[in-house]
Order: sequence, then structure tokens, then C-alpha cells
Amino acid sequence: MSRQNQHYYTYIRWKNGVSVPEVHAKLGAAEGSRALSKRTIERWVSAFNNGDESVEDKPRPGRLRQATTQETIAKVENLVIEDPHSTTRELSDIVGISQAQITNILTNKLGMRKNGYRNVITGDETWIHYFTVSNKQNNKQWVKKGESRPQIVRTARNSKKRMFCVFFSVDGAVACKVVKKGSTVNSKYYVNDVLPEVFDKFKKKRDRQSIRNVMLHHDNASSHTAGIVTKYLKRERITLLPHPPYSPDLAPCDFFLFPKLKKELAGRHFERIENLARAVNSIINTIPNREYEKCFQDWQNRLKRCIEAGGGYFEGMM
Repeated sequence: MSRQNQHYYTYIRWKNGVSVPEVHAKLGAAEGSRALSKRTIERWVSAFNNGDESVEDKPRPGRLRQATTQETIAKVENLVIEDPHSTTRELSDIVGISQAQITNILTNKLGMRKNGYRNVITGDETWIHYFTVSNKQNNKQWVKKGESRPQIVRTARNSKKRMFCVFFSVDGAVACKVVKKGSTVNSKYYVNDVLPEVFDKFKKKRDRQSIRNVMLHHDNASSHTAGIVTKYLKRERITLLPHPPYSPDLAPCDFFLFPKLKKELAGRHFERIENLARAVNSIINTIPNREYEKCFQDWQNRLKRCIEAGGGYFEGMM
């Protein structure tokens, strides 16, 4: 089915009140990799809703200089600002010029490049207490000269807690799994219960058919580096990003997500695991996407500083 025919099919289904996900699913089943992306369908439906019911392909100028007008450049820039994950194919459909011309505008006229974070998932495990005390920094307070320092509550070693497995990408939380009481996150549990759930949710989040070419980052815990895990990732065609040992400053969970999560939980008390899990999910899912994106940028900057300091081992993560 040609792109114009898919455009027409989308228009007919829209007229009949069919939702974008349903249209995308039907086209995907019929056309496979040649099907229109969900974002392209959403934009077409948005145009239909705004009164533009044309299903004709827009004319595409044959010469490069005809495509690089100030008006076209501005339109491409605004579309990318609106959706940084836009593909050249999607931009080509909207603007009405070739993908080569779109690439020329993005790289040569706007000085943009596609970052490499899009398909990276990073994650780790962490203990979360049913009652999280404030950290040392938050406990600081002003006192008058001669006054005693107020007592600071500390977490008891035997206080109630549960382990959570949390994974995220550049555009937000991917998965948050509560480890069953009495269970241990060993390599078998990690490969059978944790990773399949993470990748399944990532596919749904990105509306992907497979997880091939996805990149995974985790630390060097024995449950992560065991042979059974390596074989699983190889079989699923997942690229594993290396992580230097004893380097929490280079783990996004450690320098970004977990401190933020536990700060938000400080001072709150939960009686049931369901309530604690609900609170954790709420926190990680309401962190703005721009903060997740900034985390990945910070991560890259930390890696660059390591390389500049002579840590050539880290170059494989760039």
C-alpha cells in the first residue's frame, strides 16, 4: 500500500470515528515495517480535525535550494522543537520535501544532530523503607548560640523495607517492579522476572514491535553480569553498555533518580506495600521529561570528564 493510500485509509477510518491506535495497529498488521508511524497518523488526524481533509501528497521541490527557504527552515525547526523525537521521514511528510532536504536543513542550516540516548534504558535496584527519614542536608537547621542541636532521627537497621527495580529512559520512567517479599534479585530472577517486564513496557511506551537494537545500562552487580543474563541479552539483540566498577557517580540511578525519589519520600510513612509502591510510581512518573533528558546529558558530561581525566575505559559508553 502506498503512503498516499495509507493516508486515504487513515482519513476514512477517522471519518468513521476510529482511534489513532486502532488505525496504527491495522496498518502495522497489513504493512509491517512499511506502515506509517503512529506520530505521522496523529499529525494527519490533527490536520483533519483542524479542517484540512486533503489526502493528496504535498508537492516536493526537486532542487535543494528550493526547499531551504527561510519559511521552510523555520517550519522544520518549530516541528523539531515541538517533538524532538521526530524522524526525517515524518518531517518530510509534514513539510512536503524530501528526507535528504530535511537532513540538509537539520544538520547544515540548523546545526542539529540526533542524540544517541533514544534507545538507551538504564536501571538498578534499591531498598526503600516504609518510613524514609530526611537526609543529613535536609535535617540541618539554624539554632541560637548555646542551644543544643536537635535530635536527628535515623533509620534503624531492622526497619521495614522492600526492594524496588526501577528503569528509565531519556523520556521518562519505563518500569518500576516491587520485588516479592523473601525474594532475592539473583541472575535467574533478573532474567526471568525483571528484564522481560522492562522490555515489554518499553515496547508499549515507544509503540515498538521489537526490542532489537535497544541499549541497556546497569551496574556490575553479580546478578547483572552472570552468563545467563549475557546470553539472554545477546539472544534478544540488546546492546549492553559497559559500566566501570565502583562508580556510582556514573550511574544515572545513583546520581539522579534514587536521591530524587528518596527526597520526595522523606518524612512519609506507609503501612502497606501497595501504598508505598503507588507513591514510588507516582513520583517517578511525574518527574518532567526534560529532567530525565537533562540526566542523560549530565551522564554524557560525566563520562567526558572521565575520559579527559585519563579514564579511557569509559569511551565505550559514549
